[in-house]
Amino acid sequence: MLRRAELDDDLGRRRAATPAPQRVEELLAVELPAVGEELDGAVVPIDYGTSTELTVTAPDLFAALSRHPRAGRIVASVGDVRRLSGGFSKEMLMARATYSDGSGERFVVRKVAPGRRADGLRAEYDVLSSAFHSGCPVPEPWWYDSEALGTPAIATSALSGTPAGDPNGWVAPPSSAVLASVARAAAQQHQVELAAFDANPLPPLISAEDRREALSERRAVLDGLWAEGDDAWAPAFNLVLNWLESAIPEPADPPVLVHGDFGPHNFLIEGDELSGILDWERSHAGLAVEDLAYLRPTLDDESWTAFMREYVAAGGREPSDDALVWYIVWQDFWRAVSAYRMRSLFLQSPDQVLYGISGLLLAPRFLTSAVRSVSSAHAVAGARAC
Repeated sequence: MLRRAELDDDLGRRRAATPAPQRVEELLAVELPAVGEELDGAVVPIDYGTSTELTVTAPDLFAALSRHPRAGRIVASVGDVRRLSGGFSKEMLMARATYSDGSGERFVVRKVAPGRRADGLRAEYDVLSSAFHSGCPVPEPWWYDSEALGTPAIATSALSGTPAGDPNGWVAPPSSAVLASVARAAAQQHQVELAAFDANPLPPLISAEDRREALSERRAVLDGLWAEGDDAWAPAFNLVLNWLESAIPEPADPPVLVHGDFGPHNFLIEGDELSGILDWERSHAGLAVEDLAYLRPTLDDESWTAFMREYVAAGGREPSDDALVWYIVWQDFWRAVSAYRMRSLFLQSPDQVLYGISGLLLAPRFLTSAVRSVSSAHAVAGARAC
């Protein structure tokens, strides 16, 4: 992180030395020079917990479970409370409930972190419920409560398995069996009836106009950050944003339930099977290609072909090349903007190390990937024109 900060401090000198970079690699060398080979592909911590101390206790959880009894079960005690990774805006914990008949089970609570916006969690619970009742591999939703734990919270069953990856991709190359189970789950999710729920955590991303609005929102975030006087990486962001705005493909497939963050860091694997898909806070009505594009860069060509073969066999639709490329760039772009915002927060509060990890390590990776994808898209378009 310190090396990236040093490079950003030297940005003015590099811009003066190369005022009008002509090629993508020149642009990246000026705006986003590599911090060193030692960080390429390095594992990034996925524990984005918003606090080191839990804000709820075992008695709090006991009271909440008692408030929402399940199938006549009487809660006798709650114990083994431990914190899980929950993202920047959510606090997550796991605990064990023991019932009056001597049985017990683990459960997970996902709640809005103190000081964070409370909107979206109810819709996330409703989407999770629909996915569960449609047979998707997701935790069983238990209840939503807006006040029992101080801030809105949902409780679900605890799934077995280990995380398949981190924000960079898979921890280890997935086996053919794991890949097939992910493909089947994706196809099943993309066949969930949208009419089953009234709201989604995020607005729809279906029409060309929906995508223009999403890009406008991202542009507004960037403009707000640059208005503060720090325009680091702005030419790279603008290159990607301008391409996205000019290359929006018309939707060719029906809308589906999109997870919105469909990557290995949200997959639980047990043995050679996908045991669960987690974190539905970015779910919305959209196009299936959006989820597929999130996963595509994490797989080599052979694995991608095998994945798509299984996905189509399970009822999914193969996306067009143009749509897949557009959404691959979009996935890197929105993540780059979100992480870039964390960079601004870190510069204001350097003690927030997790903001630094996101803003100084993840943001450059996402943005560099997006820039190179745009460059490849230009090359393909040029070859078609010949």
